[in-house]
Amino acid sequence: MLSNKFRSTGTRGVITVFVVLLTASLAWASPEASRQEGIAHGRANAAAIAESVRALRAAGEARGVDYEEVLAAARKREALNRQILPDKMAWIEGVAKGSGVAYEDLLVLNTADRLMTGFVGECTTFIAHGTALAEGKGALIAKNRDLGSHTLSEVAFEQARRHDSKDVYRGAYIDIPQAETTYRFVGSRSAGRWGYGMGINEHQVLVSDNDAPTRDALAFTDGLHDNDYVRLVLERAATAREGVEILTKLTEKYGQAWNSIMFEIADPKELWIVEIAGYRWVAKKYENTYTARSNQFQITDDYDLAADDLISFAASQGWVDEGLERINFRAVYGGTTLYPDDNENLKDRPATEILYNTEVRYRRAMELLGAIDGAISAETILPLVRDHYDTYTLPSGAVLELNQVPFYSSGAADMQEWITQFPEKDTFERTLFPRAICHHAFEGITASSAILVARPGIPNELGYMLHCFMQPCNSLFIPFYVGASDIDSRFTTPEAGSLFMILSKVAFGAYGDYHGVIRSVFDPYEKELFPAMAAMEKEYRDLLASGKGGEARNVLDAFSDGKGGEGIELAHKAVEALFSEVAASSAWSRD
Repeated sequence: MLSNKFRSTGTRGVITVFVVLLTASLAWASPEASRQEGIAHGRANAAAIAESVRALRAAGEARGVDYEEVLAAARKREALNRQILPDKMAWIEGVAKGSGVAYEDLLVLNTADRLMTGFVGECTTFIAHGTALAEGKGALIAKNRDLGSHTLSEVAFEQARRHDSKDVYRGAYIDIPQAETTYRFVGSRSAGRWGYGMGINEHQVLVSDNDAPTRDALAFTDGLHDNDYVRLVLERAATAREGVEILTKLTEKYGQAWNSIMFEIADPKELWIVEIAGYRWVAKKYENTYTARSNQFQITDDYDLAADDLISFAASQGWVDEGLERINFRAVYGGTTLYPDDNENLKDRPATEILYNTEVRYRRAMELLGAIDGAISAETILPLVRDHYDTYTLPSGAVLELNQVPFYSSGAADMQEWITQFPEKDTFERTLFPRAICHHAFEGITASSAILVARPGIPNELGYMLHCFMQPCNSLFIPFYVGASDIDSRFTTPEAGSLFMILSKVAFGAYGDYHGVIRSVFDPYEKELFPAMAAMEKEYRDLLASGKGGEARNVLDAFSDGKGGEGIELAHKAVEALFSEVAASSAWSRD
């Protein structure tokens, strides 16, 4: 995939900033027009582009990466990119000509940069079941979905449908046979996507997922994208156990596309986690406990279900001895590269159980969950999805006092912009980036967050997803009930998400200046949200019990519409308040 991100990579304590090359919002014209735009961009930004390439090479050298191997991988991707993205490739050629930087270097920077810089970590998910919850029953999944820094999200319903036997499900890369019946669900997706990142269906089946690196073979464009998997489970599973079955059969037949995935699946009774490594998988049922996922496998040898060839395939690669009855899945199948370029040399790929910043986030998530064990709810989970660390212990033992302030707004993130003496080198040593659960950075962000709740003993229509756009700390959670009739079109398009992106962008690096202003607008809404939800749900159940189903639906719709509309109105008010504060911060007078 082409890189369109402003990447910040910590390498042995040195922070290096890569400039934006391919911008997601650019409207591409003909290849020749794009080439001319690239030439102009290259001329205007030649020094910064050259520094980006230098920094990329330095990051690769620090990791011991063979640049020629990465270039070869980029060349393989080049052919496909020229077919599907000819304008963008012409633009890169233009940038090379305008800047004087070698085309090959820009090709690597824009198509294979992860191979140079390595895996940096992505989503964080909190999971709880049964007696770990305040109600003592049910299941909860709360996921912070971390994506590129310019990612917009949408919330939408997909309606239940009956399908013809000849119908197909059109995935991101492949078509597969469609199910006879698909269920209704509400979910969160990247703007314009067909697949989803998380959601809840009409049977209160909850689904979310986290990426993880593996050394197993992958299907690439012959397989299913993880967003396809999420949608397929939401559409086809009436229980969590059925979701496990759907996932694993799809995996064995089609394979996972670009990386390994861990899927969290729950319903009012059960909670399962399925960890997929390409074509192999394991699944574990969690009861009356809590757990978390960041971006590494967590299931070891304690799985309840596994692929038939899990051990035999590992033995065929020389990863384990023949004849074993059980293996440590994480130790055998865990890898170091999130997006490998091919399936070559599987036998020689290194295995790893833990990765630094994913392990730190996992431990932090478990620490936070442990503090509210037995009291976990949608309300008590809110501070957890907004966590930026109180303190962060560096590998040296030094402690950063972050006090819940995002790193780039803290005193630890001195970027050395004011330099009085002429430097002897282009980079400077700086504290490594402590990636938090609520993620603020140049390279990526928490683009959305969702709290999914499944409860026994209630009508399935009252299953809900609390959703926020962008980082939860500077956003608010809006309820979306799966039984509501419809969703405001401002949520199903980028309109709502765009408002919250404004808040995120303006407040980045200035958390102390603007966080309080934003929260003063949003906190009253959230303070009364949970009592209001409880009151509405009671009224809904009472009406239903009295045989007044239509009135009950009207109550649910009115509440959902009202809370959604209020959320957007408050987002507008927060933007106004934010810019008023921005203007006030630059005002001064002699009076």
